[in-house]
Amino acid sequence: MSAAPDPAASPWGRPLLPPAALLLAAGVALPWSGLRVHLLIMFLLYGVVAQCWNLVIGVSGILSFGQLALFVAGGFATGALSVEAGWSPWASLWAAPVTAVMAALLIGLPALRLRGTYVVLLTLAFHELLRAFVANGPNWISHGGHGFREVPKLGFERWLGPRGEIYGYYYAALVLFAATSWAVWRLLHSPVGAAFRALRDSETYAVSRGIDPFRYKLFLFAFSAFFTGLAGGLMTHYNGSVSPTQLGFGLMIQLLAMIVLGGWGTFWGPIVGAALLTFLWDWLYGLEEYRTLALGGVLAAVAVLAPRGLVPLAADLLRRALRRPGAATVP
Repeated sequence: MSAAPDPAASPWGRPLLPPAALLLAAGVALPWSGLRVHLLIMFLLYGVVAQCWNLVIGVSGILSFGQLALFVAGGFATGALSVEAGWSPWASLWAAPVTAVMAALLIGLPALRLRGTYVVLLTLAFHELLRAFVANGPNWISHGGHGFREVPKLGFERWLGPRGEIYGYYYAALVLFAATSWAVWRLLHSPVGAAFRALRDSETYAVSRGIDPFRYKLFLFAFSAFFTGLAGGLMTHYNGSVSPTQLGFGLMIQLLAMIVLGGWGTFWGPIVGAALLTFLWDWLYGLEEYRTLALGGVLAAVAVLAPRGLVPLAADLLRRALRRPGAATVP
């Protein structure tokens, strides 16, 4: 008589409630007032980008700095189609992830044949080329270097009224955030996620086990670009505009800080980091010109006291707190 299969033996069959479902259930009741909903939307959309970038740079160890370019490329794609071509915003919105995936494949084909700092240089070069194109390119995309200032909205005001429009964008961002979190969770707890970590830790060993580095990494580029581009498209319709200034290095450093602050290579790290930086920046509003200095001090303190990030630190403290007194420790 054969033993029953262990559910834990298959990461895809683990009996768990995906964190995305918990996040979605908790987020439904969160918006209290329109003033705070804007911050929640920023957290949800930047949280999507941070999670996707963490897959590339934290989980797989690919030193790509092109994630913000994919985010903005999605925004310009939906902006150009809805403004210049007259597409419905709901149709042009889906062109954003398609454009981002195509751009990711364009970057990935040469970048993934390189190593280390060469990947950094190539992806930064793509970032700068995109910024030059949307700022100085044809007028139908650059509009004199100003981008698109009157991108059509998604029409939530027709169903929810002028005051309820922001809640429509909030719930749209919440669904996207939950879907991204669910997809990232499943990927991390699958054989594919194990392959990514193996490639990061020892590519030679991973190849000896039959893992094709180029194919896996190219899939990861496309996977992360899809959700990143969709977040960029939704951000463009929410703001009603998209401009080359979004490709500034300030936003890139902020997104990278979200990953490092929370703990890169972990599931919860970029989520916690995105929440902390988004709301901390607002809480420090009263400090005016000292706000940037105060935020920099917080980040420096975390880098010194918790170099692996806040999520791994909190997990270690929780394990120590739950450890039974007098229990034997495993060396």
